[in-house]
Amino acid sequence: MHRDIVDALAQGELRPLRAWLAGNQVETDRLVELPQRAATVDTEQPPASDGAADRAEIAAAEILAQWSKASAVPGGVPLLLLLVLIAVEAEWNISYHFRPLHDTLAGAARCMRDHGAALDAPDRPAARAVVALMDSVAAQINAENAMVTGQLAPHEEAMSTAVARAHQAAELARRAAAEHPDLSRYIIMRAEEIETCGLAVARAVGGLRRFLDTGEPLDDVAAEIERAESSDAIASSGYQSELRAHRLALLSLEERRNDPWLRIDRGRITYVYPFAVRRTAPREVVERVGAHGSGWQLGGAAVLSVNNSLNLDDVWNGSDAFNRRYGGALVELPDVAVQGSDGQRLGNLRAEIRFSRLGNHYVRFTADIADVTPAELHSMMLRAAPEYGHVRVSFGGQEGRAWERLAALATDLTEDVCARLAESAETPDLRRPEPSPGMFHVIVAVNAASTTQGPARSAPRHEMRTARELLEAMGAQVLTSPVTPMVGSLAEWGRYVRESDLIADITGSTGEKLLRTSNTTAIAAPGMAAFTQTTKMTVAEFTASLDGLFAGWSLELVDHYQRVEEFRVRVDAVEREQSGSAAALRALARELDLERTRLNDFSTSVRSTITLIRSPSLVSSPVVADIIRLVLDGSNFRERVTELQALIEDVAQDQLGSSIEKLARRREEQEAHEEERRETRQRAKLEVILAVIAAAGMSGVVQVLQAGFFESVRAAAWALASVAAILVLAVIVGGFFWPRRD
Repeated sequence: MHRDIVDALAQGELRPLRAWLAGNQVETDRLVELPQRAATVDTEQPPASDGAADRAEIAAAEILAQWSKASAVPGGVPLLLLLVLIAVEAEWNISYHFRPLHDTLAGAARCMRDHGAALDAPDRPAARAVVALMDSVAAQINAENAMVTGQLAPHEEAMSTAVARAHQAAELARRAAAEHPDLSRYIIMRAEEIETCGLAVARAVGGLRRFLDTGEPLDDVAAEIERAESSDAIASSGYQSELRAHRLALLSLEERRNDPWLRIDRGRITYVYPFAVRRTAPREVVERVGAHGSGWQLGGAAVLSVNNSLNLDDVWNGSDAFNRRYGGALVELPDVAVQGSDGQRLGNLRAEIRFSRLGNHYVRFTADIADVTPAELHSMMLRAAPEYGHVRVSFGGQEGRAWERLAALATDLTEDVCARLAESAETPDLRRPEPSPGMFHVIVAVNAASTTQGPARSAPRHEMRTARELLEAMGAQVLTSPVTPMVGSLAEWGRYVRESDLIADITGSTGEKLLRTSNTTAIAAPGMAAFTQTTKMTVAEFTASLDGLFAGWSLELVDHYQRVEEFRVRVDAVEREQSGSAAALRALARELDLERTRLNDFSTSVRSTITLIRSPSLVSSPVVADIIRLVLDGSNFRERVTELQALIEDVAQDQLGSSIEKLARRREEQEAHEEERRETRQRAKLEVILAVIAAAGMSGVVQVLQAGFFESVRAAAWALASVAAILVLAVIVGGFFWPRRD
């Protein structure tokens, strides 16, 4: 009875399934949007263990609300669960937030566990088969997470679990074949596809582990992937493309199995997360940090110390005529531990936040590296990205507050900094400072390196003496490539190229190389004393941190533009409703003038900062000044400056001020005309009053005459007639002098 629905699903068409469920009163939109809605709720924080809201329970409640409607028709619940599974898979294709996907799948499993026994007997095995398929997809998500984080053992284990759950789904589906043959056929097809693909990938991961450890050839596992790729069981082009990507990556490694392979013996990796603080001047930020920072808690951790300098070497003591220099304050935090999904310690990082008087602040994590292979270095560099897989990041590796990514911790630290700055303000009613984060940057400095013949860890090593030698070794392409937003295959780094248009190459006087991409900087200087690289590392951090500064400047311009738009709305309302006095319009114009003054001050400050950054006087060494210039030229600094200046000019050229002035002049002319009319009316009224008074004076004369010549009744009649004549005369006189309409 569900053949059309199942056939459509096999072709990737979801509408017939949604239409059938909707026809049975199921709110399919709520189910399809469930993993998306879950992704908007605190995605970086794991579910709390103290009784706080569990997102899996939320998902279960949503699914259960539709469960009773679907259970009223044969096959309704299995199809409802299938819709949830497909919705999760669709979100998985576009999102790197894995936890909401797991929560949605876990919610469906809870519904089946708590309410599956009440289903009609024919529907139970089919529903259980879909849930087993969900478990298989959850394991595949875990496998991808392990691949992205460079954890081969958990990757192999997760893929093996996915295969086992898929096999279970197929077995359960066969039990449902009598009652739901079409649905059973679809589930079996999906399960066998996962089994075939998953088994090949699991074996490939195991082969890759042995290859990287002992140098064992990859021919057999690559051949097995190729057989799976061409298998009739693989119906999905998506699975075929994944298998092909794995195969080509493994073949790239195998082709260079006997080449010299890079091994970084000594070095340092630094993660930079730049940000600017809006609504608070950089110097004020530095002063507040110095005065109050020692008592702060950031990311739930107490600040260890505050240093009123950036610990820069003397090269940064520039000769600027206005005595401006790059300096500031730094806040030291406890060490940060990074743990994998299996609890293994992946790294330990020193953490600090650097605050600059120029405004290019940044969160900084650093770690010394020793005896690192290209695969390990690739995973370390990926760790900076917001798209990195889920791990556990915490201060000191202690229980309590934790983050799923290093980038998430950096974001929370910048937000906490702005909150503490607001608390320390002398004027609490000022607008709260806000962070403007820039892009992350990874800096790898290589102090000592060697090669091994092949990837085996135990192979003899040959010391490298030059940067050129280092960059020719297999694995050096990790240093010359940017951190990608996602990883699509096993050992994908093996297919990276050494040279591309994405790389800026700077060669130093002693042959060391500084290689910069959009989000990485590699300093290849084997044989150089570590302390001689300090300046170059600081230059790399300084230029990387400018990204946050530009982000802050851009948002400042957005704020200005929005305020001007508010002025425009007010002016339009005045013009449309013909309300508001010229004085009010003049006040509005003065407000706009103040806004223009703020923009001019901002523009001057921006130009001054950019000039200092570009100036050779920023540092005391001409050689370092040239290095800064070359690094800036190799980045997008020049383009961003041009873009920012163009934006400032566009905003500054707003013609709203002239509109206000024109409206105010027109309103003044109207008011002057109204004033003239009022004065005319007032004069006319005064003349009427004087005329009445004059008439009243005549009545007095009549009374005198009356008193002198008449008496008794005749006298009274005469008096009344006299008064009436006086009133008529007053009306005539008043009418004569009353102002006419203009």
